[in-house]
Amino acid sequence: MNRVIINADDFGIHGEVNKAVYIGHTYGILTSTSLLAPGPAFTEAVDMARQCPGLGTGIHLCLVGGLSPVLSPREVPTLVNEDGLFPDNYMDFIRAVYTGKVNFSEVYAELAAQIEKILATGLPVTHVDSHQHLHVLPPVWPVVTALMKKYGIHRLRLPREPYRFKIFTVPPGRMLGRDALTFLARRAARDAAKLHFSGTDYFWGMAYAGRMTETKLCYLLETVPFGIHEIMMHPGCKAKELGKVFKWGYRWESELKALLSERVRAIAEKKNIAFINYGDLL
Repeated sequence: MNRVIINADDFGIHGEVNKAVYIGHTYGILTSTSLLAPGPAFTEAVDMARQCPGLGTGIHLCLVGGLSPVLSPREVPTLVNEDGLFPDNYMDFIRAVYTGKVNFSEVYAELAAQIEKILATGLPVTHVDSHQHLHVLPPVWPVVTALMKKYGIHRLRLPREPYRFKIFTVPPGRMLGRDALTFLARRAARDAAKLHFSGTDYFWGMAYAGRMTETKLCYLLETVPFGIHEIMMHPGCKAKELGKVFKWGYRWESELKALLSERVRAIAEKKNIAFINYGDLL
């Protein structure tokens, strides 16, 4: 039997994302989500998670996305811009790291504050991942593993989508980013094994990031090899409203529709797939 974690990222970033996570879990196949401590809709997300005891809730560590840090900007000046916000994207963060502008004691302090904010809610934490997957970036990875050990968390996302997946059908720029991430995640996986951390055997969602549809999800469930899988998704309600805030081009409503699809459920039943969350891993 294949076991599949369907995870919604960015829980807490916006009320319309929160609503989609609740609907996707309550009425669909969504089993897991990643909670964003700096998210503007964090409190609402926590309240919703408490209403969904079967929903696995992970920590979505964040150093990018134009969000405010959990700590005061004065405490983490090398992590924020003149407006006191994180850089918009991973490329800006990586550029700052490799030009020596980032103080990693501030990275440790901010990520610790994010973890503590989520732990303080009393929600059972199932795993760790990160906004734009920065937890597997080599300079950030030791900070994340040290914090996981400190707080007794041993499950995490390893975003290593196979290099050959959709190689001829996805734009080259996206493939280049996916392959770089897979390379870093495979390196991190070797360390994770030595540290006795747990993850899935396979990860899917980079080629389809923000553009998952019912047809694409059906294809994945029909074709995945034997093992434990995570499928990353970004569902949302009211795409027009979300599009005013986030210029990512995500197909929010299509992703939610896929989670609620009877066709998807039928394929999962035919393939004898069990939907789990990270808390079900050893």
